[in-house]
Amino acid sequence: MSRYLILLIINLPFILIAIVSAVTQYKLKHFTRRRMWAQILTWAAILVALIVAQPLYNWLLFNNWTDTESLSLFDVIQITAIVALIYIATRLRAKTDALEQRLASLHRETSIILSSKNNKNAS
Repeated sequence: MSRYLILLIINLPFILIAIVSAVTQYKLKHFTRRRMWAQILTWAAILVALIVAQPLYNWLLFNNWTDTESLSLFDVIQITAIVALIYIATRLRAKTDALEQRLASLHRETSIILSSKNNKNAS
């Protein structure tokens, strides 16, 4: 089995989960439509890059633009780790944004409660 195919098979679940997650976050109103599409396009670009890696390598080799060897197993693991880290960073950013929104909401509620107590005490 080609190492490029292994690379694609290993990374495909991360990409599909990320796309489904972006749509889910949009449906739950945690993402705007623009942010959802940016996420989907980013992950689609990563998928396309993984798909065209072998044909691009073969084309470069055929035209004598590179004399390097194809992917090693270490390269496959390294690229998979990079894709996984991008996925983790994206998820952490989404969780941080949700936490910031919740904190802002709690701050608004606390301010309203405190202002109503201050108005009762002033009367």
